[in-house]
Amino acid sequence: MANVLVFGHQNPDNDAIMSTVVLSQLLNQLEYQGNTYTACCLGPLPAESAKLLEDAGVPAPTLIDAIEPAEEGAEPQLVILTDHNEPGQSVAGLENATIFGVVDHHRFGDFTTAAPLHIVALPWGSSCSIVAKLFEVMGVEPTDTQAKLLLSAMMTDTLMLKSPTATAVDAAIAAKLGEQLGVDPVKFGMEVFLTRPSGSFTAEQMVGNDIKMFEVAGTKLLIGQYETVDKSRALGMIGEIREAMRAYQAEKVADGIVLCITDIMEEGSQVLLEGDTATAQKGLEIEDVAEGVWMPGVLSRKKQVAAPILAAN
Repeated sequence: MANVLVFGHQNPDNDAIMSTVVLSQLLNQLEYQGNTYTACCLGPLPAESAKLLEDAGVPAPTLIDAIEPAEEGAEPQLVILTDHNEPGQSVAGLENATIFGVVDHHRFGDFTTAAPLHIVALPWGSSCSIVAKLFEVMGVEPTDTQAKLLLSAMMTDTLMLKSPTATAVDAAIAAKLGEQLGVDPVKFGMEVFLTRPSGSFTAEQMVGNDIKMFEVAGTKLLIGQYETVDKSRALGMIGEIREAMRAYQAEKVADGIVLCITDIMEEGSQVLLEGDTATAQKGLEIEDVAEGVWMPGVLSRKKQVAAPILAAN
């Protein structure tokens, strides 16, 4: 029997946290392959995740910094990746671990393993949609607490099903979980979203709270997203935000950085660029201007920002 560490990506969002927590619970309930499963995270919890877990009396995931090499004669640490698969977005020292499984809804990039593994990857709007489906596949009914945690992440990750990443499957699963809980999924999702302390975010937090590294045309490009219900405050801080972008880019030794300030009420994003962003400008068909570029209808970093940038490579 081994202890398997389960974790989402760096700078975790609600989907990374809740897919980790609830998947770990499900696998422990099933005593899957005789192992135990420990929910971990690679950074501070988002405000909504911390509140939901505290209110539910569910322990927060264990914060880990790196996977160390196994001692001589010992087996490498087993891990399950949720809501990501690219090493650049994962834990330091991932090469020291054996990847036992992946549950993800993103593209696969620069991903290789030495042995077969469990992979459940579907083009749905949320990793928690996949975890919810795994309950059905395994013949297990989620508890009300598990349903609430899953639904919260499905709604925040699909922006209350407005995102182009949201599918009919996500809507059906959300409706089923909402019926179990006696809530309207969209209204519930907005309540969860509004627990974020948006009015108190600093420029540094706007840049660094939800950001991922991508390999693009031989360069390292950071793509971040700050979601709000009113972009006016952020637009009044463009100078500070750009300074924070340059500082974060330097800290992560990246070539360029893209930040989407996404207004879910106006359904669009103000896009800012710093550093070497030629491929990003080509893919998004925009130019780098001081105040940023408003892109109506752009809500999904994965489908509407990262995908066209990577395709322009």
